[in-house]
Amino acid sequence: MNIDIFYEEVGYLNLLNYTLKNGESKNTRNGKTFSVFGKMIKFNISTYFPLLTTKKVFFKGIVEELLWFLKGLTNSKYLEEKGVFIWKGNSTREYLDSVGLNDYEEGELGPIYGFQWRNYNNENLDQLKYILIELLKPDNSRRAIINAWNPCALKKQALPPCHLIYNFFKDSNGLSCMMLMRSSDLFLGLPFNIASTALLTMIIAKVLHLKTNIISLSLTDCHIYEEFTDNVEKQISKIPFEFPTLEIIKDAPDINTPVEEKIKWIEDLKFEDFKLKNYNFLPPLKCIMK
Repeated sequence: MNIDIFYEEVGYLNLLNYTLKNGESKNTRNGKTFSVFGKMIKFNISTYFPLLTTKKVFFKGIVEELLWFLKGLTNSKYLEEKGVFIWKGNSTREYLDSVGLNDYEEGELGPIYGFQWRNYNNENLDQLKYILIELLKPDNSRRAIINAWNPCALKKQALPPCHLIYNFFKDSNGLSCMMLMRSSDLFLGLPFNIASTALLTMIIAKVLHLKTNIISLSLTDCHIYEEFTDNVEKQISKIPFEFPTLEIIKDAPDINTPVEEKIKWIEDLKFEDFKLKNYNFLPPLKCIMK
């Protein structure tokens, strides 16, 4: 077995097991971890949606967070009003003050993911528009990249980005995406990142009238927090179900429409436009987000 590349949900479980057994014990900013370097996990999303089944994953949270990014929004209260609280811990008054962002209102996170995607470095550089233009070119552009890492903005961000680069690839099989992470919480974070990368690829493919193909996530610091190990061991012992499928039921604009209309279609997407089918799962395994 190639211990650097893992495939599908069984591969995810193998990655958990490998990290638990081989990870170096490290003291980090927010707790002790078992950490390994430089792994990759891949999914073929042409026929399924990679929402993990060996524990229930919060599908609504994945969709709403990604739509929030795509709108370029940065205030967690927008998500909280929709029942999604995954960013609340990093936008409380206490937390913002602890990282020196005393002038931010509670809920504001600063120029994080969505801001960088849609207005990179506060220079009106819309990376969503950019990748659509690149992917529409007939010469198979290798430059369709969204980048969230901006050293100029780090001190203004409540939390620096973990998922940094989305690099899209188009061929006769459809649209694929390679995503790079600097830091991957394998138990809590990675299941979200897998599904979110697949969903982003599906949205871009839908608006460009393409099929979907492969997603690959390249992980730099792969880690399991020490206090998560009991739940990790429980999950490793489970047998996965088949993955569900996902349909975007909202019709995309004609391929010949202007890119601005394509962007508006993306910005207007709602949770109700996504139909998840045949999601069989085992009970959730809950831990506190680190």
